[in-house]
Amino acid sequence: MRALFIVGPTACGKSALATECARRTGSEIISCDSMQIYRHMDIGTAKTTEAECGVPVHMVDIVEPNAEFSAFEYAERALEVAETLDSQGKLPIFAGGTGLYAHSTIFPLTFGAAKDENVRAELESELARRGAQAMWEELALLDPDDAAKIHPNNVKRLLRALEIARVSGETKPKGESLKPRFAVKMIFLKPPRNALYAAIDDRVERMFEAGLEEEVGRLVGERGLDFGMQSMQAIGYREFAPYLSGEISLPQLKEEIKKDTRRYAKRQETWFSRYKFAVQADPFALATDELAALALSDDGYFNGEENAEDR
Repeated sequence: MRALFIVGPTACGKSALATECARRTGSEIISCDSMQIYRHMDIGTAKTTEAECGVPVHMVDIVEPNAEFSAFEYAERALEVAETLDSQGKLPIFAGGTGLYAHSTIFPLTFGAAKDENVRAELESELARRGAQAMWEELALLDPDDAAKIHPNNVKRLLRALEIARVSGETKPKGESLKPRFAVKMIFLKPPRNALYAAIDDRVERMFEAGLEEEVGRLVGERGLDFGMQSMQAIGYREFAPYLSGEISLPQLKEEIKKDTRRYAKRQETWFSRYKFAVQADPFALATDELAALALSDDGYFNGEENAEDR
């Protein structure tokens, strides 16, 4: 099987390129976004739907926002979709910026090793006592690269990384194979930083114009979600907690979302820069036709003959 991955930081045009590629090939899109999986969370996730782009989009609206969902669950379900498309003679086109989702789909992973319930209990106790930021700083001392991929508020991934480190003495899980499951071509959209930040600021403003505040109000008021849930830790949602409690103003809220989104974009770039086989392109310098031609060419597929990553 062959599969195309269109990745990069938020607001760089991944969905538009994936749509063009799907239209040209008569194929379908598989969302690779850890927040677009949630139902009822549309504006803040910049959700791509079939109604908007005119081609089928998979792996969106698949779980309720009060549920937890892992990268391994994603990979299992996304692979089923990809294999079905491949059996129909269609090129699976993954599009999104969640690095762990992409990685778990491309490469077989085994995170079963380095587990210890006693260590996990100690870490959870420390979290309550020290706070997430202090725990993240500990991870950053052990492995700056790993810490750069984990937000301090993502306590599930943070504690798992520290558990692996304390049990095995390493921050990388055992059993990870960097030979891909299938031939993969990765288009890494990487615009200039200033242009990307301007696009992010514009997107945040358009989200508020589209009704982001009302969407969050419905999630909290009608659906009873709270900001401790995995889904509500998404950028564009978690920043509403101090706003709804009256601690910050609307302009301050917007600036917080823009700032957090810019930081997230930098982490996304760090993540995807690790892949030696990724084809980098500036989406703000090339026309969509040129990008689509680059993405759909037969060149650039990786099937494991060389090292996958820069470590």
